[in-house]
Amino acid sequence: MLAPDQRELFLDALRPPEGYRFDRGIGTTFTLDLLTLLVAPLSLALLEMSDSTAALNDPVLLLEGLRRQADHLTIFCQAGRIAVPPPDNYLYSFLEGSIVEVQAPQGGVFHPKVWLLRYESEEGPPLYRLLNLSRNLTFDKSWDLMLRLEGYVTTERSRAYRRNHPLGDFVQQLPQLALRPVDARIAESVDFLQQEVRRADLEPPWPFEDLAFYPFGIPGYHYRSSIFDENCQRVMVISPFLSDQLLQDMTEQGGGHVLVSRADSIAALSPETLACFEAIYVLDEAGTAEADPDAAENAGEETAGVIPEPSGLHAKLFVTESGWDATWLIGSANATDAAFGNKNVEFMVKLRGRKSKAGINKVLGGEDEEDALLALLCPYRPAEQVALDEGRKRAETLADDVRNWLVALGMRLKVVQQAPDRFDMVLHHGHSDQDVPQGRYTVTCWPVTLRPEQHRVAFESRSSRAALAFPNLSMLALTPFIAFEITAEVNRHRHALRFVLSLPISGVPESRIDHLYSAIISDRTQFIRYLLMMLGGEEGDPFQWADWIGEKSGCAWKAGANGAEVPLLEALVRALSRSPETIDRIAELVERLQRTTQGQQVLPEEFGTLWEAIIQARSETL
Repeated sequence: MLAPDQRELFLDALRPPEGYRFDRGIGTTFTLDLLTLLVAPLSLALLEMSDSTAALNDPVLLLEGLRRQADHLTIFCQAGRIAVPPPDNYLYSFLEGSIVEVQAPQGGVFHPKVWLLRYESEEGPPLYRLLNLSRNLTFDKSWDLMLRLEGYVTTERSRAYRRNHPLGDFVQQLPQLALRPVDARIAESVDFLQQEVRRADLEPPWPFEDLAFYPFGIPGYHYRSSIFDENCQRVMVISPFLSDQLLQDMTEQGGGHVLVSRADSIAALSPETLACFEAIYVLDEAGTAEADPDAAENAGEETAGVIPEPSGLHAKLFVTESGWDATWLIGSANATDAAFGNKNVEFMVKLRGRKSKAGINKVLGGEDEEDALLALLCPYRPAEQVALDEGRKRAETLADDVRNWLVALGMRLKVVQQAPDRFDMVLHHGHSDQDVPQGRYTVTCWPVTLRPEQHRVAFESRSSRAALAFPNLSMLALTPFIAFEITAEVNRHRHALRFVLSLPISGVPESRIDHLYSAIISDRTQFIRYLLMMLGGEEGDPFQWADWIGEKSGCAWKAGANGAEVPLLEALVRALSRSPETIDRIAELVERLQRTTQGQQVLPEEFGTLWEAIIQARSETL
């Protein structure tokens, strides 16, 4: 059932099926890596990439993916949990309208990992894909689970499927959790998705016969006592984090229960809880470790949280057996009171099938089966525990308190132009002295587009409401993404914490986007390459324009594609006849480049004459 060789890369799961194109969608995550979000649109746009590392080293390819899909995708993430990315990357600016920071209304954390994606086709009804994961939107390589459901929007009925209402209600609630009001594009897209997905015939995967959706932590949904079968005879829990009371409640009936978790989490349980389980396992680190050549795993901050996320087991799965039936509960919730007590916002999917096909023994597999889950596990053996120093724990708590205080400050940015190409970015905030966390700590901050060594500024938490300035910035350095570093100290124990906040910003010159395009498309070779990539079109052109590389001006008007040479004029004429909207998008690009001095220099002189003819022909078709 959960064989080690049954693997699917998350980015591959975003790709539209054959004959479809991505229309719109939402993603939810606890922690967010901006580099991972830069790569995701490539899969949605069906742009080819060998791996994530190669994609991150190709800004032109990333720019085209963002141009096609960034405005169609919205990511909701826990406020204060965006990881600090490497500096000097202009592409972060294209993510500004795609990220919404949210908070759980009951005081916990926003923890779901749900992606709801809508694909369109000219030959059939819209297709919805629901990805319910245990992983966040990062390059983390932990052992996770992903449930993939698909279904078409029904055309023969106008009424919703009753079982889809919790899913629709969850999506509908997301904008209400935002720190600040969402813009009209996001509000319209979310409202469209929540209404239509209720009529999507999402089918349970084999061997399951039925499914149900369970959102936690939003108004109207409380499941603590009803989500598990009261008559279940056996339980298996897979979870990296644990709570005694929840585990005792789950195992009150029956016997032969199984627990799979992390050694440190198991060691923290009471003897009474441990006695509830017949078998207790941990992930076999030696058996699951493998070399990974993808350097993107180490890009940016490893975690945005005070306590690092588990590097091995990160999956969450609850399997219960009752009579002939087995039920799976899969998603984001750990086996903790915070997750199941309506404090956190979580999302789980329940699947029901026959025990003979989906029961606990079937999930574990046999000890002699190489592809069995059991092959990844080893029995838990208690080891001598080293007590966590109280000072270190208090330092971590203090740093987290300071982060929560910063999130709640209501900070905003204002750009003030000081010279034709130089700007000050001023950070305003408001708080009273009573709001300030007490203790020994420092806070510094800087724009993510710049290196902290040269540009970090001290955030004086105990000062008045004085503004804080990032002076003498270029237009390309302007960004709403501000990185913070907190260093807390308790009893000589120091704890450092880094994260990013996306802040409201005003005064940004309208021409900034033009300068961003000119900085990324930095020479004539890049321009021709990007032009051909756009000519590939959203509909799936047989020519792989992204593979084209030209270095000599003499070949600037021909592109190698799958061994063939395709003249640029022919490609433009072809787009004019088959996809005239592509010509309109190229016209927008050319206009952006022409509005900056650097952009004017990347346009080949010969291109002007050719382009005038294409534009003239396009005007005659309007």
